[in-house]
Amino acid sequence: MGRCMTELVDKLSEENNLSTLEMTELVRYRNQETTSYIFKKALETKERYYGRKIFLRGTVELTNYCKNECYYCGLRRSNKFITRFRLDENDIMEYCSNGYDKGIRTFVLMGGDDYYFTENKVAALIYMIKSEFPGCAVELCLGERPSQTYQTWFDAGASRYLLWHETANENHFRKIHPADMSLLKRKKSLWELKRIGYQTGSGFMTGTPYQTVADVIEDLAFIKTLEPQIVHITPFLPVTHTRFEKERSGNGEMNLYLMAIVRLLLPTVLLTADPALENVLADARRKSFDAGANEVFASLASDEVKDYNIVYNKKLTRKNCSGDDVARMLTKIEESGYIAASGTGDYIPLPEKEKLYGQFHRIMRP
Repeated sequence: MGRCMTELVDKLSEENNLSTLEMTELVRYRNQETTSYIFKKALETKERYYGRKIFLRGTVELTNYCKNECYYCGLRRSNKFITRFRLDENDIMEYCSNGYDKGIRTFVLMGGDDYYFTENKVAALIYMIKSEFPGCAVELCLGERPSQTYQTWFDAGASRYLLWHETANENHFRKIHPADMSLLKRKKSLWELKRIGYQTGSGFMTGTPYQTVADVIEDLAFIKTLEPQIVHITPFLPVTHTRFEKERSGNGEMNLYLMAIVRLLLPTVLLTADPALENVLADARRKSFDAGANEVFASLASDEVKDYNIVYNKKLTRKNCSGDDVARMLTKIEESGYIAASGTGDYIPLPEKEKLYGQFHRIMRP
Protein backbone atom coordinates (compact mmCIF):
# COMPACT_ATOMS: atom_id res chain seq x y z
CA MET A 1 0.00 0.00 0.00
CA GLY A 2 2.96 2.31 0.59
CA ARG A 3 1.32 4.89 2.87
CA CYS A 4 -0.91 5.32 5.88
CA MET A 5 -4.53 5.07 4.76
CA THR A 6 -5.53 8.02 6.93
CA GLU A 7 -3.20 10.17 4.81
CA LEU A 8 -5.38 9.36 1.81
CA VAL A 9 -8.46 10.39 3.78
CA ASP A 10 -6.77 13.67 4.71
CA LYS A 11 -5.87 14.32 1.08
CA LEU A 12 -9.43 13.54 -0.03
CA SER A 13 -10.79 15.86 2.67
CA GLU A 14 -8.46 18.71 1.64
CA GLU A 15 -8.64 18.37 -2.15
CA ASN A 16 -12.03 16.70 -2.64
CA ASN A 17 -10.48 14.23 -5.05
CA LEU A 18 -7.96 11.41 -5.40
CA SER A 19 -6.21 9.79 -8.33
CA THR A 20 -7.64 6.52 -9.65
CA LEU A 21 -4.81 4.59 -8.01
CA GLU A 22 -5.30 6.34 -4.67
CA MET A 23 -9.07 5.85 -4.71
CA THR A 24 -8.60 2.18 -5.55
CA GLU A 25 -6.27 1.83 -2.59
CA LEU A 26 -8.72 3.60 -0.29
CA VAL A 27 -11.61 1.34 -1.33
CA ARG A 28 -9.75 -1.96 -1.68
CA TYR A 29 -7.88 -1.81 1.63
CA ARG A 30 -10.70 -0.55 3.84
CA ASN A 31 -10.09 -1.34 7.52
CA GLN A 32 -11.60 -0.36 10.85
CA GLU A 33 -9.15 2.45 11.56
CA THR A 34 -9.68 4.02 8.14
CA THR A 35 -13.45 3.56 8.37
CA SER A 36 -13.67 5.34 11.72
CA TYR A 37 -11.46 8.15 10.49
CA ILE A 38 -13.31 8.72 7.21
CA PHE A 39 -16.65 8.75 9.06
CA LYS A 40 -15.24 11.41 11.39
CA LYS A 41 -14.07 13.52 8.43
CA ALA A 42 -17.35 13.06 6.55
CA LEU A 43 -19.39 14.12 9.58
CA GLU A 44 -17.20 17.18 10.14
CA THR A 45 -17.58 18.12 6.48
CA LYS A 46 -21.36 17.74 6.51
CA GLU A 47 -21.70 19.78 9.69
CA ARG A 48 -19.53 22.57 8.28
CA TYR A 49 -22.28 23.34 5.76
CA TYR A 50 -25.49 21.83 7.13
CA GLY A 51 -24.92 21.57 10.86
CA ARG A 52 -26.90 18.76 12.51
CA LYS A 53 -29.82 19.18 10.11
CA ILE A 54 -31.44 16.19 8.40
CA PHE A 55 -33.93 16.91 5.62
CA LEU A 56 -37.02 14.70 5.58
CA ARG A 57 -38.60 14.10 2.15
CA GLY A 58 -42.07 12.65 1.65
CA THR A 59 -42.35 10.07 -1.14
CA VAL A 60 -45.49 9.37 -3.14
CA GLU A 61 -45.23 6.15 -5.15
CA LEU A 62 -47.35 6.91 -8.21
CA THR A 63 -47.04 3.54 -9.95
CA ASN A 64 -45.23 0.23 -10.02
CA TYR A 65 -45.74 -0.29 -13.74
CA CYS A 66 -42.47 -0.12 -15.65
CA LYS A 67 -41.53 -0.49 -19.31
CA ASN A 68 -38.02 -1.69 -18.48
CA GLU A 69 -36.64 -5.15 -17.83
CA CYS A 70 -33.78 -4.50 -15.39
CA TYR A 71 -32.58 -7.91 -14.28
CA TYR A 72 -32.42 -7.01 -10.56
CA CYS A 73 -35.77 -5.23 -10.18
CA GLY A 74 -39.07 -6.69 -9.05
CA LEU A 75 -40.97 -4.04 -11.02
CA ARG A 76 -39.59 -5.28 -14.37
CA ARG A 77 -42.30 -5.41 -17.01
CA SER A 78 -42.33 -9.22 -17.45
CA ASN A 79 -42.84 -9.98 -13.75
CA LYS A 80 -46.25 -11.65 -13.63
CA PHE A 81 -46.14 -12.26 -9.88
CA ILE A 82 -47.03 -8.75 -8.76
CA THR A 83 -50.27 -6.82 -8.81
CA ARG A 84 -49.77 -3.50 -10.54
CA PHE A 85 -51.18 -0.20 -9.36
CA ARG A 86 -51.42 3.43 -10.38
CA LEU A 87 -52.53 6.17 -8.01
CA ASP A 88 -55.14 8.63 -9.16
CA GLU A 89 -55.04 12.37 -8.67
CA ASN A 90 -57.20 12.28 -5.53
CA ASP A 91 -54.91 9.77 -3.82
CA ILE A 92 -51.81 11.75 -4.71
CA MET A 93 -53.18 15.00 -3.36
CA GLU A 94 -54.48 13.26 -0.23
CA TYR A 95 -51.05 11.82 0.54
CA CYS A 96 -49.39 15.18 -0.04
CA SER A 97 -51.93 16.88 2.23
CA ASN A 98 -51.26 14.32 4.94
CA GLY A 99 -47.52 14.91 4.66
CA TYR A 100 -47.84 18.69 4.55
CA ASP A 101 -49.82 18.64 7.80
CA LYS A 102 -46.94 16.72 9.39
CA GLY A 103 -44.34 19.26 8.25
CA ILE A 104 -43.16 17.71 4.97
CA ARG A 105 -42.07 20.38 2.49
CA THR A 106 -40.52 18.23 -0.26
CA PHE A 107 -42.76 15.81 -2.13
CA VAL A 108 -40.99 13.13 -4.18
CA LEU A 109 -43.19 11.77 -6.97
CA MET A 110 -41.66 8.44 -7.92
CA GLY A 111 -42.40 5.21 -9.73
CA GLY A 112 -41.35 2.90 -12.52
CA ASP A 113 -40.82 4.13 -16.08
CA ASP A 114 -44.57 4.30 -16.74
CA TYR A 115 -45.66 6.41 -19.69
CA TYR A 116 -49.26 6.34 -18.47
CA PHE A 117 -48.06 9.34 -16.49
CA THR A 118 -47.61 11.53 -19.54
CA GLU A 119 -45.78 14.81 -19.82
CA ASN A 120 -48.99 16.81 -19.45
CA LYS A 121 -50.43 14.64 -16.68
CA VAL A 122 -47.33 15.00 -14.50
CA ALA A 123 -47.05 18.73 -15.28
CA ALA A 124 -50.62 19.18 -14.05
CA LEU A 125 -49.81 17.26 -10.85
CA ILE A 126 -46.76 19.43 -10.21
CA TYR A 127 -48.79 22.60 -10.73
CA MET A 128 -51.55 21.41 -8.38
CA ILE A 129 -49.12 20.43 -5.63
CA LYS A 130 -47.22 23.72 -5.88
CA SER A 131 -50.48 25.67 -5.83
CA GLU A 132 -52.11 23.73 -2.99
CA PHE A 133 -49.12 23.53 -0.65
CA PRO A 134 -47.25 26.85 -0.36
CA GLY A 135 -43.52 26.76 0.20
CA CYS A 136 -43.09 23.17 -0.94
CA ALA A 137 -40.65 21.62 -3.41
CA VAL A 138 -41.50 18.90 -5.93
CA GLU A 139 -38.87 16.28 -6.66
CA LEU A 140 -39.32 13.72 -9.44
CA CYS A 141 -38.05 10.19 -9.90
CA LEU A 142 -39.85 8.99 -13.02
CA GLY A 143 -37.09 7.54 -15.19
CA GLU A 144 -35.73 8.54 -18.56
CA ARG A 145 -37.86 10.94 -20.58
CA PRO A 146 -37.25 13.21 -23.60
CA SER A 147 -35.48 16.49 -22.93
CA GLN A 148 -38.63 18.49 -23.70
CA THR A 149 -40.51 16.55 -21.02
CA TYR A 150 -37.85 17.37 -18.43
CA GLN A 151 -38.12 21.02 -19.45
CA THR A 152 -41.94 21.02 -19.23
CA TRP A 153 -41.86 19.58 -15.73
CA PHE A 154 -39.19 22.04 -14.65
CA ASP A 155 -41.27 24.92 -16.01
CA ALA A 156 -44.31 23.56 -14.14
CA GLY A 157 -42.42 23.88 -10.85
CA ALA A 158 -40.37 20.72 -10.25
CA SER A 159 -36.93 21.61 -8.92
CA ARG A 160 -35.19 18.27 -8.36
CA TYR A 161 -34.89 15.10 -10.43
CA LEU A 162 -33.48 11.73 -9.34
CA LEU A 163 -32.09 9.41 -12.02
CA TRP A 164 -29.64 6.81 -10.74
CA HIS A 165 -27.01 5.71 -13.22
CA GLU A 166 -26.84 2.35 -11.33
CA THR A 167 -23.31 1.60 -12.61
CA ALA A 168 -20.95 3.80 -14.64
CA ASN A 169 -19.11 0.91 -16.31
CA GLU A 170 -20.49 -0.14 -19.69
CA ASN A 171 -19.62 -3.84 -19.35
CA HIS A 172 -21.17 -4.04 -15.90
CA PHE A 173 -24.25 -2.14 -17.09
CA ARG A 174 -24.74 -4.71 -19.86
CA LYS A 175 -24.64 -7.60 -17.38
CA ILE A 176 -27.48 -6.28 -15.23
CA HIS A 177 -29.66 -4.63 -17.90
CA PRO A 178 -31.18 -5.81 -21.19
CA ALA A 179 -29.76 -4.79 -24.57
CA ASP A 180 -32.46 -2.17 -25.19
CA MET A 181 -31.21 -0.04 -22.28
CA SER A 182 -28.28 2.33 -22.75
CA LEU A 183 -25.80 3.64 -20.20
CA LEU A 184 -24.82 6.40 -22.63
CA LYS A 185 -28.45 7.53 -22.82
CA ARG A 186 -28.70 7.49 -19.03
CA LYS A 187 -25.61 9.65 -18.66
CA LYS A 188 -26.80 12.05 -21.36
CA SER A 189 -30.11 12.41 -19.50
CA LEU A 190 -28.27 13.33 -16.31
CA TRP A 191 -26.25 16.01 -18.06
CA GLU A 192 -29.43 17.34 -19.67
CA LEU A 193 -31.18 17.55 -16.30
CA LYS A 194 -28.29 19.61 -14.98
CA ARG A 195 -28.34 21.86 -18.04
CA ILE A 196 -32.05 22.59 -17.58
CA GLY A 197 -31.42 23.66 -13.99
CA TYR A 198 -32.67 20.80 -11.84
CA GLN A 199 -30.98 19.91 -8.60
CA THR A 200 -29.98 16.58 -10.10
CA GLY A 201 -29.64 13.30 -8.25
CA SER A 202 -27.69 10.25 -9.31
CA GLY A 203 -26.26 7.20 -7.61
CA PHE A 204 -25.35 3.54 -7.81
CA MET A 205 -25.76 0.16 -6.16
CA THR A 206 -23.11 -1.61 -4.11
CA GLY A 207 -22.63 -5.36 -4.19
CA THR A 208 -24.49 -6.03 -7.42
CA PRO A 209 -23.64 -9.26 -9.25
CA TYR A 210 -20.43 -8.97 -11.32
CA GLN A 211 -19.41 -5.69 -9.64
CA THR A 212 -15.65 -5.20 -9.17
CA VAL A 213 -13.63 -2.65 -7.23
CA ALA A 214 -12.74 -1.07 -10.58
CA ASP A 215 -16.46 -0.63 -11.29
CA VAL A 216 -16.95 1.14 -7.95
CA ILE A 217 -14.00 3.45 -8.68
CA GLU A 218 -15.59 4.30 -12.03
CA ASP A 219 -18.86 5.10 -10.24
CA LEU A 220 -17.06 7.47 -7.89
CA ALA A 221 -15.20 9.10 -10.79
CA PHE A 222 -18.46 9.64 -12.67
CA ILE A 223 -20.07 11.15 -9.56
CA LYS A 224 -17.14 13.53 -9.21
CA THR A 225 -17.28 14.54 -12.89
CA LEU A 226 -21.06 15.00 -12.97
CA GLU A 227 -21.15 16.80 -9.60
CA PRO A 228 -24.83 16.05 -8.93
CA GLN A 229 -26.51 17.97 -6.15
CA ILE A 230 -27.99 14.75 -4.73
CA VAL A 231 -26.34 11.33 -4.39
CA HIS A 232 -28.04 8.09 -3.46
CA ILE A 233 -25.99 4.93 -2.81
CA THR A 234 -27.94 1.77 -2.09
CA PRO A 235 -26.99 -1.83 -1.36
CA PHE A 236 -28.06 -4.47 -3.85
CA LEU A 237 -30.94 -6.55 -2.48
CA PRO A 238 -31.94 -9.83 -4.17
CA VAL A 239 -35.61 -9.70 -5.16
CA THR A 240 -37.88 -12.72 -5.65
CA HIS A 241 -38.75 -13.54 -9.26
CA THR A 242 -35.70 -11.83 -10.71
CA ARG A 243 -32.58 -13.22 -12.37
CA PHE A 244 -30.52 -12.45 -9.26
CA GLU A 245 -32.93 -13.66 -6.56
CA LYS A 246 -30.38 -16.13 -5.13
CA GLU A 247 -27.47 -13.68 -4.97
CA ARG A 248 -26.13 -12.18 -1.74
CA SER A 249 -27.09 -8.69 -0.59
CA GLY A 250 -24.64 -5.83 -0.80
CA ASN A 251 -22.43 -5.08 2.20
CA GLY A 252 -23.94 -2.39 4.42
CA GLU A 253 -20.62 -1.29 5.92
CA MET A 254 -19.11 -0.82 2.47
CA ASN A 255 -22.17 1.20 1.49
CA LEU A 256 -21.60 3.56 4.43
CA TYR A 257 -17.89 3.80 3.59
CA LEU A 258 -18.66 4.84 0.01
CA MET A 259 -21.19 7.39 1.27
CA ALA A 260 -18.45 8.95 3.40
CA ILE A 261 -16.14 9.06 0.37
CA VAL A 262 -18.84 10.84 -1.63
CA ARG A 263 -19.31 13.38 1.18
CA LEU A 264 -15.60 14.24 0.90
CA LEU A 265 -15.69 14.28 -2.91
CA LEU A 266 -18.71 16.62 -2.93
CA PRO A 267 -18.73 18.42 0.44
CA THR A 268 -22.13 20.12 0.08
CA VAL A 269 -24.01 17.29 -1.61
CA LEU A 270 -27.44 16.17 -0.42
CA LEU A 271 -26.58 12.59 0.55
CA THR A 272 -29.45 10.17 1.10
CA ALA A 273 -29.76 7.67 3.95
CA ASP A 274 -31.22 4.89 1.83
CA PRO A 275 -34.07 2.86 3.41
CA ALA A 276 -32.71 -0.33 1.79
CA LEU A 277 -29.80 -0.23 4.24
CA GLU A 278 -32.18 -1.26 7.00
CA ASN A 279 -32.32 -4.70 5.35
CA VAL A 280 -28.60 -5.32 5.75
CA LEU A 281 -27.49 -3.16 8.68
CA ALA A 282 -28.73 -2.63 12.23
CA ASP A 283 -29.48 1.01 13.15
CA ALA A 284 -28.83 1.93 9.53
CA ARG A 285 -30.31 5.43 9.58
CA ARG A 286 -28.21 6.69 12.49
CA LYS A 287 -25.09 5.13 11.00
CA SER A 288 -25.89 6.78 7.67
CA PHE A 289 -26.20 10.18 9.33
CA ASP A 290 -22.89 9.60 11.11
CA ALA A 291 -21.28 8.69 7.76
CA GLY A 292 -22.34 11.98 6.16
CA ALA A 293 -25.96 11.54 5.02
CA ASN A 294 -28.21 14.56 5.46
CA GLU A 295 -31.53 13.59 3.89
CA VAL A 296 -33.96 10.73 4.40
CA PHE A 297 -37.21 9.59 2.78
CA ALA A 298 -40.53 8.72 4.41
CA SER A 299 -43.39 7.18 2.44
CA LEU A 300 -46.63 9.15 2.50
CA ALA A 301 -48.61 6.29 0.96
CA SER A 302 -51.16 4.09 2.67
CA ASP A 303 -49.99 1.01 4.54
CA GLU A 304 -51.31 -1.11 1.68
CA VAL A 305 -49.19 0.67 -0.91
CA LYS A 306 -46.08 0.50 1.30
CA ASP A 307 -46.52 -3.25 1.85
CA TYR A 308 -47.34 -3.69 -1.78
CA ASN A 309 -44.10 -2.12 -2.94
CA ILE A 310 -42.13 -4.52 -0.73
CA VAL A 311 -44.07 -7.79 -0.83
CA TYR A 312 -45.90 -7.27 -4.14
CA ASN A 313 -48.96 -9.28 -3.19
CA LYS A 314 -51.03 -6.93 -1.05
CA LYS A 315 -54.33 -5.63 -2.30
CA LEU A 316 -54.27 -1.89 -2.96
CA THR A 317 -56.87 0.30 -1.29
CA ARG A 318 -57.29 4.03 -1.65
CA LYS A 319 -57.57 5.20 1.95
CA ASN A 320 -55.93 4.61 5.33
CA CYS A 321 -53.10 7.11 4.88
CA SER A 322 -51.40 6.54 8.22
CA GLY A 323 -48.33 8.77 8.00
CA ASP A 324 -46.47 6.39 10.32
CA ASP A 325 -43.28 6.63 8.26
CA VAL A 326 -43.08 10.37 8.89
CA ALA A 327 -43.47 9.96 12.65
CA ARG A 328 -40.97 7.10 12.70
CA MET A 329 -38.37 9.08 10.75
CA LEU A 330 -38.80 12.17 12.91
CA THR A 331 -38.25 10.03 16.00
CA LYS A 332 -35.22 8.31 14.46
CA ILE A 333 -33.63 11.65 13.54
CA GLU A 334 -34.12 13.00 17.07
CA GLU A 335 -32.94 9.79 18.77
CA SER A 336 -29.82 9.81 16.60
CA GLY A 337 -28.87 13.23 17.93
CA TYR A 338 -29.78 15.24 14.84
CA ILE A 339 -32.34 17.91 13.99
CA ALA A 340 -35.24 17.38 11.59
CA ALA A 341 -34.92 20.53 9.49
CA SER A 342 -37.90 22.57 8.40
CA GLY A 343 -38.31 23.90 4.87
CA THR A 344 -37.40 22.34 1.54
CA GLY A 345 -33.75 21.63 2.37
CA ASP A 346 -32.11 22.71 -0.84
CA TYR A 347 -28.57 22.03 -1.99
CA ILE A 348 -25.89 24.52 -0.92
CA PRO A 349 -23.29 25.17 -3.65
CA LEU A 350 -19.67 24.86 -2.58
CA PRO A 351 -18.25 28.38 -2.16
CA GLU A 352 -16.03 29.33 -5.08
CA LYS A 353 -13.09 30.15 -2.83
CA GLU A 354 -13.17 26.60 -1.45
CA LYS A 355 -13.16 25.16 -4.96
CA LEU A 356 -10.10 27.26 -5.70
CA TYR A 357 -8.52 26.11 -2.42
CA GLY A 358 -8.85 22.47 -3.46
CA GLN A 359 -7.46 23.22 -6.91
CA PHE A 360 -4.51 25.04 -5.34
CA HIS A 361 -3.73 22.02 -3.15
CA ARG A 362 -3.74 19.70 -6.17
CA ILE A 363 -1.40 22.00 -8.10
CA MET A 364 1.05 22.60 -5.26
CA ARG A 365 1.21 19.06 -3.86
CA PRO A 366 4.54 17.43 -4.89
